[in-house]
Amino acid sequence: MKRIFQIVLLIGVCCSCKDDKIFDLSPTERTAKRIHELRAELINAPYGWSVTYFPRMDSLLFSNVNELITIPQFGFQREYGYGGHCFLMKFSSNGTVEALADYSKQSLTTVQQSEFEVKQNRFTQLSFTTYNYLHSLVNNRFAGSSDFLYTGKDIDGNLVFKTTSYVEPAREYIVFTKLKEEKGWPESILEAYDNKSFFKSMSKPRLVIRKAGHVYFLSDMPMESSQRYHLFLSIAYFAPRGWTKEVVSGLGSGYVGTAEGLTFRPGIRYSKNYTFYDFKREGNKFVCELVKRFDPYSKAEHWVSKHLFPDGEETGVVAEIWNDPAI
Repeated sequence: MKRIFQIVLLIGVCCSCKDDKIFDLSPTERTAKRIHELRAELINAPYGWSVTYFPRMDSLLFSNVNELITIPQFGFQREYGYGGHCFLMKFSSNGTVEALADYSKQSLTTVQQSEFEVKQNRFTQLSFTTYNYLHSLVNNRFAGSSDFLYTGKDIDGNLVFKTTSYVEPAREYIVFTKLKEEKGWPESILEAYDNKSFFKSMSKPRLVIRKAGHVYFLSDMPMESSQRYHLFLSIAYFAPRGWTKEVVSGLGSGYVGTAEGLTFRPGIRYSKNYTFYDFKREGNKFVCELVKRFDPYSKAEHWVSKHLFPDGEETGVVAEIWNDPAI
């Protein structure tokens, strides 16, 4: 018993010492430290950053495959969610940032330079203080922001941000991924634009979610989409007067092109685990094969795309998107 008490006491002393070190710095010094760390992180990326930004999302929109949908007379255009945007950014120690955007062929190669600032409020904040491509999203239509609040790194070391626009989770998505090689600028955004354009060119994209020979969902109606949002529809229910195209089920999500294929946010969600975010382009189709990945930090298991984590545990669950004129 005495031995156990000594161990507990030692642990308490160690924790106390650790806490003392945390508070060795004054509040002003801790603020300066956080600002310096984020600024240094942004600048110390010689090839720049790929920035994925979904300014607003409705995490519940078209996410229940069992919900009956009555097709409006004029389609779903007024009910769509919103898609994302891709940028490349390079931060310099002189307080300037160079940016490219996936808006048009011109914005893919014409660099816009602006100024940035890192400061501390409740969060460490990255602000773009003069105009660049990002500011074209700061309006009522897109509800974007030029002030990003740093929330930390994800399991892959990407920088994760939020804004003051929403209190609820899953209403926006801002992730900075460090480019690992020189050809990533501007090749990665050119590939992202090409993949987005290829998807948009599909006249009748079809989605299938399957495991081995079992099909969970198969879209079988013509596409319903806005610029960066897509809704896959399926005649899946028996209406009072028989099978009808007026009552369907649907799964939808905003999307943006990536260097590998497409990213959907908040994701194409068949169920909690069967949620498909990242698709890899394979020839004339986009594929997301789910694997299980354990996160040691959150102590939770995540289902992610195999091309992003090839060492994950196989599940056999696959979603594919391809153009099918037979729809």
